[in-house]
Amino acid sequence: MTRSHLSLSACLLAASAAAVLPACRGDRSEKPPRRFIPDMDLQPKWQPQSESEFYENHRAQRLPDPNAVAFGTADIDPVAMAGEPWASSFLEDRAALLKEGDTFYLGTDPAGPEGWVATMPAEVTRDMLELGRDRFTIYCTPCHGAIGEGNGSVGQRWSYPPANLLGDLYKDRAQRQGTDGWLFNVVRNGVWGPDGSNKMPGYAHAVNEREAWAVVAYLRALQASQSATIEDVPDARRNQLTSQGPGAPANTQPESQSGGDS
Repeated sequence: MTRSHLSLSACLLAASAAAVLPACRGDRSEKPPRRFIPDMDLQPKWQPQSESEFYENHRAQRLPDPNAVAFGTADIDPVAMAGEPWASSFLEDRAALLKEGDTFYLGTDPAGPEGWVATMPAEVTRDMLELGRDRFTIYCTPCHGAIGEGNGSVGQRWSYPPANLLGDLYKDRAQRQGTDGWLFNVVRNGVWGPDGSNKMPGYAHAVNEREAWAVVAYLRALQASQSATIEDVPDARRNQLTSQGPGAPANTQPESQSGGDS
């Protein structure tokens, strides 16, 4: 091929590229789009709520296989990333997927009363109690009432009387129904009678393991509050409570915050 032929071929190739490029810059057009990789647009797939002859019930929309394992492209080393704030959510998701340890994920302990862990395997913090109060208010209050006495508006119409969770039966960690693990299991899986009847629905579909322990922690706080006195409150907080109690002067501040002369 001569030099002139090469030059002509290069010019034709450049002209062809120039003709195609304007159509790839996002300009509006009524013409069908060009499909450079058609199998990406026309690949076989099922739309949600569509019909499929492949399955017996003809539903194209399927539940995930119970043995499916989620995975990603990021390599999260649980040891190297421990303590890293940005990785905390990934580590929590990893732990929730693996569910290593029956004590935390099932509430069981072979050495505990009837196989239940007596005290929850989680640190109780203010954030945990706030989370527990939120979930308790949403899922427990309608039947058990705001403080767990079993007098919720829905519970009063329930076919089986809701339990009074403030009773001694649910405080004694030495026996089954007073253990943290059994209460955790009730939150997740409900209560079933010996005859197979469901006395209370479970909330595992809405409350995960970490949230269930938070509910148990908040319930323990409700139980403790019924017999607590002002002397049980730390000094700094006690001053604030008494200054804001009934009969206190308006706009009264705790002593530690007062700006006046002593």
